[in-house]
Amino acid sequence: MKKFASLLLCLVMAVTSFSFMACTPEVPDTPETLEIYCWDAGYGTQWCIDMVEEFKKQEWVKEKYPNLIIPAVTTNDVSNFAESKLNAGQKANSFDLIFGANLQSFAGPNGQFLELTDLVYNSTVPGENVKWIDKAFDSYNRSNKYIDVTDLSSETYYLTSWAGGMNSIIYNEDTLNDFGIKVPNTTDEFIAACATIMANKGADNGKYNEGYSIVQAKDAIGYLKYLFPIWWAQYEGVDNYFNFWNGIDDNRYSKNIFLQEGREHALSVYEELLDYDKGYFTPSSFTWEFMQSQTLFLQGHGVFHVNGDWFDNEMRAIANEIKATSGIDTFKTMRVPVISQLGVKLGITDAQLSAIVDYVDGVTTTQPVFTSTTDYSNDEVIAAVREARTIVGSIGPNHTSAIPSYANGKDVAVDFLRFMATDIAIESYIKSTGGASLPFKYNLKEKNSALYDTLNPLQQSRLDYFGTDKYEVFTLPADYAFPLAKYGGLKAFIKEDYHTVFASSGNKKTPKDFMDETLEAWNDTKWNMALANAGIAN
Repeated sequence: MKKFASLLLCLVMAVTSFSFMACTPEVPDTPETLEIYCWDAGYGTQWCIDMVEEFKKQEWVKEKYPNLIIPAVTTNDVSNFAESKLNAGQKANSFDLIFGANLQSFAGPNGQFLELTDLVYNSTVPGENVKWIDKAFDSYNRSNKYIDVTDLSSETYYLTSWAGGMNSIIYNEDTLNDFGIKVPNTTDEFIAACATIMANKGADNGKYNEGYSIVQAKDAIGYLKYLFPIWWAQYEGVDNYFNFWNGIDDNRYSKNIFLQEGREHALSVYEELLDYDKGYFTPSSFTWEFMQSQTLFLQGHGVFHVNGDWFDNEMRAIANEIKATSGIDTFKTMRVPVISQLGVKLGITDAQLSAIVDYVDGVTTTQPVFTSTTDYSNDEVIAAVREARTIVGSIGPNHTSAIPSYANGKDVAVDFLRFMATDIAIESYIKSTGGASLPFKYNLKEKNSALYDTLNPLQQSRLDYFGTDKYEVFTLPADYAFPLAKYGGLKAFIKEDYHTVFASSGNKKTPKDFMDETLEAWNDTKWNMALANAGIAN
């Protein structure tokens, strides 16, 4: 019966494919025709389809392109589809605009993409009195800037980002409330919350009692990595974090960057949270598929889950099913806790650090009383904590869009990218994705409270986080935004499997071990070669 069903399905698909091919009219390749490919990832592709319709409605578009043709957007979930098309060459690629992933290798003066520096980045957003580059978050601009090793001061762009991709920790508000646990402000509070939940494992008190706190999946174990650079940058400060990636220590190029303590302190948080014997992190995460793990999380298993702004769109149908059949808890997005070692560095207690976090977040209005034991002024302490609170992670820079330089419809494609920065396009994206964001500065709650009110608490809290008026968040650029990483092979550590190492039964490897093996691996020959490959003269 199964074989017959499979055969029947194949025949239906074959007939359907033939019919589709037979009925699809040939698309005219004119300067006013815009053929779009959109990768179907966690954000889906409806955002692109809806945005095309909004684009066509604009009076300036109608006036500029009276014979505009935009065929149905081509979509699939093949992550390297765009790459394969580009590799096949001009004759095999008819797309005028590509929304893909990791397209950096095709950028540059000898690459396949149209330069967007003046056409998009330095242009004015249609209908708005602001430059495109100024409305975009700076870290995305940094990540998309083409690195010319012969002129590192060059400001040239071939790519834009089509997803905000900001990530954080999603939490089950109902479960935290049941335990009487407030949303953690610091990593020590985060660890203490996990310890409290584990202490109640098996308790017959009607609360969540499975013990573990952190839920991931084998395909999304890497999501835990999103927290590492945040904690590292929180401790070091953004400038010193950049110094590492630029190879600078004490105002000179030096291997001493590998002594930066923030890296080890960030690993120490992982070591504590993921320790197999403590059981805060469920080992089943190494076997679960990502949809399985995310479904279990929404069903009330576990308390914390690292994910991004695509989560709600990705899980919408399943969440609605859970809600209809058994009811669903309230889930929200929390700000990444500030690494507690920053408090040690600043000479304040963890309780004082947490109180200052509340103050900079606007939860409290009176500055806490504290005195630094390490000779920092009160203003310096507040500034350091505020900066730590602004730092967020993002995979958005990897979600790249580009225009082939040979595209006949490149003028329309350029205007579509410019249109994406408009308030109209930003809100269209939010509607289509259920609250995900484009990488532009936009406070939805302030600009369109009615639309904000239609979103669920998870996305509202996420937008409150990334769109706060208390401070402008700073999304860390991708590693490849720095020449030493892109061309010199620089990484935080020689081995970056720390999230699986610390979660392994019987693990004896420590954060210091990661530090030591990395320092040992970067001998003078390797270091000097990295500088040379990155266009840096030592």
